[in-house]
Amino acid sequence: MARIVFGWEFGASLGHIYPMLRIADVLKERGHEILFVCRDVERPFDVIKARGYALIQAPFWKNPPIANLRSIPTPGYADVLARQGFGYRQTLKCMLSAWDDLLISLKPDLIIADHSPGLNLAVRGSIPLINIGNGFTLPPSQMETFPPIIARGKPLVSSQGLLNLFNDLQKERGKPVYERLPQIFEADGEFACTLPQLDPYAKFRDKPVCGPLEDSMKAVPLPSESHIFVYMANEAEDSELVLKAVQKTGCPATAYIRGASTERRKTYQSDRLEMLDRPVDFSDMLPKASLVIHSGGGGTATSCLMVGRAQIMFPRQSESSLTGRLLSAQELARVIPKGTSIDDLASVIQKTLVNQAMQERCNQVAKALSAGDWTSALSRITDRVEELVR
Repeated sequence: MARIVFGWEFGASLGHIYPMLRIADVLKERGHEILFVCRDVERPFDVIKARGYALIQAPFWKNPPIANLRSIPTPGYADVLARQGFGYRQTLKCMLSAWDDLLISLKPDLIIADHSPGLNLAVRGSIPLINIGNGFTLPPSQMETFPPIIARGKPLVSSQGLLNLFNDLQKERGKPVYERLPQIFEADGEFACTLPQLDPYAKFRDKPVCGPLEDSMKAVPLPSESHIFVYMANEAEDSELVLKAVQKTGCPATAYIRGASTERRKTYQSDRLEMLDRPVDFSDMLPKASLVIHSGGGGTATSCLMVGRAQIMFPRQSESSLTGRLLSAQELARVIPKGTSIDDLASVIQKTLVNQAMQERCNQVAKALSAGDWTSALSRITDRVEELVR
């Protein structure tokens, strides 16, 4: 039996936790001890503790003292690192030391990391490591540099300067140095758990993505009557706009607004709009929908692609914005900019519902995905774990 630590360092949603839980559950059945080390211990508490796993606070990165940080574009992944504080020597030194001390206490036989560049730096050359992630959170480690694929704008940091800083600290800590900045994600296993349509690094990878860790779904024909499914968080700035616009269309709809109060649900509940009070199974809901409206999460986008549903997206952060651009460029989704009015959004919804060309493209992609092997990610990862701990 091996002690396996699951590390999660960056990201704001449970979309990082659920894929790791699927891996953890398989490994637990095989007799391994599982521990979760997470940046946020409150949000995933119930789902992790319900399975009986230990939950430990990961070293927490504070935003660096950069003016107007949230409004500054991040052209490449090096800039993502800079926005988290990786360009500050003392900050980085302290965080790596915190990871070192934590791992000395936990004594893992292997680490599975999701969106955890600091953890990658800390364990380089010392503990077997597997990196998982979607196309955005796991750039290919064999690249010479991080390309500017995320946003337009001036780089926040010199990639060479960042590499020099990392190597100075690695030498100081007695760890192997790096030849290239993307090499920070080099590991004993690298699994980009996404679909080709959602991989922003598709042309840079030297091996294909392995498919999602979410439950795989098959292409399903559109329902005979139009139906809208809305899936957003209560705190999403666009959720009010979406609900009012959906009401205005008069099209039958179902909405799950995660975290919405009973009062808010009652405000919009009608014979044309069903407001759910609990999460819905996508495998049950998506086949009934002809259009899905959401905030741009990778898991939701993946499920829509596999079933064959057009999407209207409201991405408001780097990762979801990149997802939106990828799908919009393939004419599989519409991305709604900030400032859109209720009337304009209602018009977009109505036009998308009758856009046969988009519906056919979504259907073709779903059929192609259904014919491919996108269900082996879980077995490939867990088999690699066994090879490393054997």
